[in-house]
Amino acid sequence: MGNLCFHFFSSIFSMLCLMVCPSLCHSNFTLDGLTLLAFKSSIRDPNNHLKNWSNSSSSFCNWFGVTCDSNNERVRILNLPEIGLEGTLPSQIGNMSFLEKLELQSNNFHGGLPKELLQLCKLEILNLSYNALSGEIPTWIGSLFMLQHLSLGNNSFGGVIPPSICNLSKLETLDLKSNSINGSIPLDIGRLQHLKVLCISKNMLSRSIPPTISNLSSLEHISLSLNFLEGKIPIEIVSLANLKIITLGVNQLSGPIPGGIGNLTVLQQLYLHSNNLEGSIPMEIGNLQQLEILKLSQNKLRGSIPSKIFNMSTLEGNKLSGKIPNTISNASKLTTLELEENNFEGVLPNTLGHLRYLETLSTFEKFDSLNESTAHETSQVH
Repeated sequence: MGNLCFHFFSSIFSMLCLMVCPSLCHSNFTLDGLTLLAFKSSIRDPNNHLKNWSNSSSSFCNWFGVTCDSNNERVRILNLPEIGLEGTLPSQIGNMSFLEKLELQSNNFHGGLPKELLQLCKLEILNLSYNALSGEIPTWIGSLFMLQHLSLGNNSFGGVIPPSICNLSKLETLDLKSNSINGSIPLDIGRLQHLKVLCISKNMLSRSIPPTISNLSSLEHISLSLNFLEGKIPIEIVSLANLKIITLGVNQLSGPIPGGIGNLTVLQQLYLHSNNLEGSIPMEIGNLQQLEILKLSQNKLRGSIPSKIFNMSTLEGNKLSGKIPNTISNASKLTTLELEENNFEGVLPNTLGHLRYLETLSTFEKFDSLNESTAHETSQVH
């Protein structure tokens, strides 16, 4: 009962301070301090990490996970990841109007996002990933105009991606992976011109990837795998010169791999597996000298392997033909080579024995009769 009373009166007092007479709260223990105490009283802290959160403490700015501004008057950062906190997100968080970073990832929060978060007009980082939050991502989240990093991944959010999220013009990271989000990628996604990481994998997204991604000139990592996306890989993707990671695997994408993908000279990882891609592997992929992982398995690709591909990972489950090029030995970082369900000819090249880091080699019956020297050399791989 005591906790309930304290929670009620501290919340009322904090709200009055903010809305009626902020000058009365200049000492601000009564503002942010009481807000933090109300936060503590409304959740469970089974591991007692918040034990020094007490009104008998000299300053709430010294409390665990709390960082204040230079004047020690207002809370700027609340950083409480991976400490086992339980409950719903307290609405009192919205009273800390100077908060810039709210990081509560990897706890056990459930329920929806309280609308009071909208009051955090200075918020730059909101990380609530790896919890059990649910409901829809609210449209008002697009009004947190200072947000640079929004991480809601690994929760149970449903509904669609609200188009208002495209109002966050400062956004650099959008992480919504591993939820139950459906619908399509908003057409206005191209408005997020500072976006570096777009991760919406493992959801229930459908329809096509909008061509407006061509406006995401700062994008370095796009991950849309494990959805139900269809249509072609947009040709516009080849104009994103800063891309290092493309993950589009396990969707329903069709058509060819864009030939211009060879223009992405800093690309390190390319995952296009488990789609319905057709045509041949573009020769231009051989220009990708930084490429470490290339996964094209379980598609409908045909033709031969371009001899300049140096960092193949897996090509199984296609209709590729011809011989395995000797230049495969140039794939110095190759760890896995899977070639099943293709129509390759001849024998595996002796140069496979030069792949010092190769750990997994998976072929099919036609290649079972490796010549003795190749078999000996590949057996030395470690």
